[in-house]
Amino acid sequence: MRRVEFEAEGLGVERVVDKLRAADIPVLAAEKTQKNGVRIAVEGKHRKKVFAILRSTCYNVTKVRARGAERFLSLGVKTAGLLVGAAIALSSVLVLESRVLRIEVVGSGAYYEAEVREILSRGGVEIFSPAPKEKGALTAEILSLPRVSFCSFKKQGAVLTVDVEVAGDAKPLEAGALISPAEGILEEMVVIRGTPNFAVGDSVKAGDVLVSDFALYGEEQREVIVIARAKVGFPVRTEYALGEEGARFQAFLDYGDLTEIHTEKTENGCILTGYAHREAALNFG
Repeated sequence: MRRVEFEAEGLGVERVVDKLRAADIPVLAAEKTQKNGVRIAVEGKHRKKVFAILRSTCYNVTKVRARGAERFLSLGVKTAGLLVGAAIALSSVLVLESRVLRIEVVGSGAYYEAEVREILSRGGVEIFSPAPKEKGALTAEILSLPRVSFCSFKKQGAVLTVDVEVAGDAKPLEAGALISPAEGILEEMVVIRGTPNFAVGDSVKAGDVLVSDFALYGEEQREVIVIARAKVGFPVRTEYALGEEGARFQAFLDYGDLTEIHTEKTENGCILTGYAHREAALNFG
């Protein structure tokens, strides 16, 4: 078998092997010769096709060298097997050295692993993808998670490690579900972790489970720590044995800030109507 070797230089040269394989050209050997250079070997019958592919992708082909079949025959079957194995290993290293083969989430915020992996995935960082070059947007999104105070990335070999730290004075996380604090309309809900059972605009009752403490990972259901916040709005109509100002003050103590307040004097005092809000949060902020 006549073998031809090429040396190519250029940006993204590590993708040469992928391009040739996509064109159904077997790569017999591959070796990185410098930062932006690679030497590859293919069968002689693919010489013109390989040369055309490399030229069309703007790589600089600096050397072409042919070798006869007699050298490989003289090495014997055992040596030939070793060479093929070495060629496969070299080409695999070349292709995968810049790829992410494993993602590890470490640090005091490692319980955010599912959220961090989802953020990375939205940013195009997954298993077998290139390592992230622009980490600013990913870091900002991870830092927006409740309690997270620090985030850093480190790639060693094919392992991408994401260090996530939460504030040292953070309280221990609470187990359980997020419960509706009142009967009314669900006005806001933010769910970082857990399974929501209602949507904004739904009617809920006091005690309803707004967010359950489990999540689906594929077809597997796992128990999780809920991280969520919700706001429920509801109408208020209360009669106070007080004047208007006294009724407003007492209503503030009873319900907090009210909107759409209306008062009506009665023989016993004052009827106050309005719209109140109750919030509930679990491990949020």
